[in-house]
Amino acid sequence: MTGARDNGNRAARRLRAVTLIESVLFISVALGLIVGGLAVYQQSSLSERASSQMRMLGSVVAETRLLLDQKLGLPDLSSTVDPMLPAALVDDVLVTAGAVAAVYVDSSAPPNRLGWPSPIRHGWQGAMNILAARRDGTVPHMLVYLEDIPSEVCLRLSSMTTTGKTGFVEQVTEVVFQVPNGSGGFNTARLPSLAYPLPITPDELALPAHCGPAGGRVNVIYWIPLD
Repeated sequence: MTGARDNGNRAARRLRAVTLIESVLFISVALGLIVGGLAVYQQSSLSERASSQMRMLGSVVAETRLLLDQKLGLPDLSSTVDPMLPAALVDDVLVTAGAVAAVYVDSSAPPNRLGWPSPIRHGWQGAMNILAARRDGTVPHMLVYLEDIPSEVCLRLSSMTTTGKTGFVEQVTEVVFQVPNGSGGFNTARLPSLAYPLPITPDELALPAHCGPAGGRVNVIYWIPLD
């Protein structure tokens, strides 16, 4: 009788051990699926938001070309320095004209890092400013300044073909990257360049000097001809 009870107890213990192992395996597999699903969802969400941002930028470029007089009243900006001329801002003109979708407008938003009013916000809630000026005193350009955008989005927005076409506009003269340097300032790079002529590929943009390290944030300025 005692032997039978011992055998029964050992069988019960083995059953409990097997059940525990199965439970741990089930939980491990479930956690793996959840983590993997979240990663896929986050990547899909980022991709969709980037696509939405490109559509918004394309619309703003088109509306700016319609609204602005290309020949009169545009200040001059040098292409050799970061464009920091608030007199060139046309954000209010675009917002008043309804050229920017309401979802991207927040009149109570804080100013950008330069202290400029920034009622237009990009899809990651950072400042977005539109400027209009003559590049080096000659060709009229609009400048799209995106502050604090994810590096992965920078890759999507900034790839350029041999003609300077990006995902949101037919031609970009130059892209200026401002990457945080860890000391409160920024390192600046420009494309295309002698080292990196057109076309500009995702691999070139992925360099830390351009769109910054993966998972980081960067400021980007697009010089777009108004002609």
